[in-house]
Amino acid sequence: MMSKLPYLNLGCGSHFHPGWVNVDFSKTEEVIGHNLLNGIPFGDNTFEVVYHSHVLEHFQKEDATKFINECYRVLKPGGIIRIAVPDLEQIVKNYSRLFEMGKAEPENKEIRADYDWIVTEMYDQAVRNTSGGEMLKYLSKEKLDNEDFIYSRIGYEGKMIRKGMMDLRNRPPAKASFIRKTYRTIRNIISPRNYKAHFLKLFFSKEYKLIALSQFRLSGEVHQWMYDSYSLSNLLKDAGFKNIEKKDFDKSSIPAWRSFSLDEINNTIRKPDSLFMEGIK
Repeated sequence: MMSKLPYLNLGCGSHFHPGWVNVDFSKTEEVIGHNLLNGIPFGDNTFEVVYHSHVLEHFQKEDATKFINECYRVLKPGGIIRIAVPDLEQIVKNYSRLFEMGKAEPENKEIRADYDWIVTEMYDQAVRNTSGGEMLKYLSKEKLDNEDFIYSRIGYEGKMIRKGMMDLRNRPPAKASFIRKTYRTIRNIISPRNYKAHFLKLFFSKEYKLIALSQFRLSGEVHQWMYDSYSLSNLLKDAGFKNIEKKDFDKSSIPAWRSFSLDEINNTIRKPDSLFMEGIK
């Protein structure tokens, strides 16, 4: 802890800087494991910077308020909070634009493809019942007619998801012996962590589906709320933050911000659909 900067990255996933204090649900060598629904596991006035990217939208609205209050608590006076979230305003403007264009040119396939994507992006992340949802299905198509528009929305990470899926599709199927296949099947069945699932599937199939659905909906993948610059500014203001500003991905009050490469990859914005906001305690 002492060798780290007094900078905190919350819900970092696999994208973090080793010089920061990094927290995520799963623990690794560089990341502290912690469920942020249970607060932030540090004392008052500990950090000079608190940052989180595409985390806030995964909290239910009430929990999001508590979480921002926690961010305020662990910041030192004069400390900076920086937040990146999917930008509701961007999505709505794209939807409105494509809706009007689609009505004016109903036979235009390019407009329809872009419209279908923006509606999928807008709703799927909130309503999906399986991992990846409709967005993953869309990205797994053999041919994407509107690749440029999609990547303008989801950026480098979207390209990597698409590439991974295409590589997997084109990979020759792995051959396995009958004995190996049988062994894998039996091992899966007798695994202790699968006992409960197998029991519920066998005797309570309807109940199992409801349990599986509720577990997924609460797993952290689903977006529970959306923000624009007005609502996010109000959330920060209510928590006590001052000097609240909308920022670009490469601009920040955080010293040497770009050297950490948290909102960019190869000098390009990492998540183009983002809204970036900062405030001061």
